[in-house]
Amino acid sequence: MKIGYGYTKLQTCARAIMRSGTTRLIRLGSIGLFILGTQLVPAAHASPFDAMGFSPCSWSVPIQDKDHKLDVPATIRLLRANHFTCYVQPIEEKSPMSFDDFKRLLPAAQASGIAIWPVLVPHTEGASLPYREDFVRWTKELANLSLKYSVIRGINIDDTDAGGNDKMFTRDYTCQIYRAKQQINPKLLFIPTIYDLDRGEADRLAGCVDGVWLWWTNLEQNNGLRAFLEDGRVVANGRFPVYAGIYAHSTSWQKQEGPKPKIFRKAMEIGCTYSNGVVMWQLPLTDDLKDNEMLPIAKDFVTGGASPLAGKCGQNPL
Repeated sequence: MKIGYGYTKLQTCARAIMRSGTTRLIRLGSIGLFILGTQLVPAAHASPFDAMGFSPCSWSVPIQDKDHKLDVPATIRLLRANHFTCYVQPIEEKSPMSFDDFKRLLPAAQASGIAIWPVLVPHTEGASLPYREDFVRWTKELANLSLKYSVIRGINIDDTDAGGNDKMFTRDYTCQIYRAKQQINPKLLFIPTIYDLDRGEADRLAGCVDGVWLWWTNLEQNNGLRAFLEDGRVVANGRFPVYAGIYAHSTSWQKQEGPKPKIFRKAMEIGCTYSNGVVMWQLPLTDDLKDNEMLPIAKDFVTGGASPLAGKCGQNPL
């Protein structure tokens, strides 16, 4: 994904995150990612196109306790304080993103009604232990966990079409992953990360995914974003939903600064209007950081926020 999963040099206030594949180095404080279009929806009532809901979901730099493990109470407290009902937790090699950390998070999330999205990473991003790139095995394990913890709403696999990973994620293998969760818990969703969606890609994915996170990589302007999303939905042709990925922070290809607040807000509006939901990358979750201009914009799109699209992101895409 946009952030790598090395985390071997995590610190409390600043972290360096290295992406392999398309290598990117990003310095972070209490920074995270949100998925707009994610609100806890009872699985029994979720349809393929509203299963992620219409309010933000947070993917943040993991909060650590004194032993560098995931601080579960602080994580839940922070999510509740910011009125988020969903959290993305990558599964990596070690704490605070180990499989044990993920499993410790589940009871607290279940008690709080916070939906959880595990993210599995290919070798270009690091490794998800213990099963590494046996994504069929991973899917079976997570599907079985979801029978006990219904807040596990879906599974994401990062960068399935980047860094040469498309050679691994053939249609046959993608469908094997999809069938693995369908056989155990059909209510569990499989939504991979992609960066391009043409007709060939849509045909390859159709019937074997429950949606895609489609990323827009232009931080300087939004020209073309509407067509990018509309074209993606046209080739998907109603076979699966398309969620827009919007950057809210600097990246390796634009290190000096991220998008301007007005660019970010407009991108959010376009994403919420022309896709089935929005993934917002690299937002601070707290408002005690200096010059945190993005969080107030993000919270405008939460249910009860100031935007006309608050709680409606992706609800009725044009």
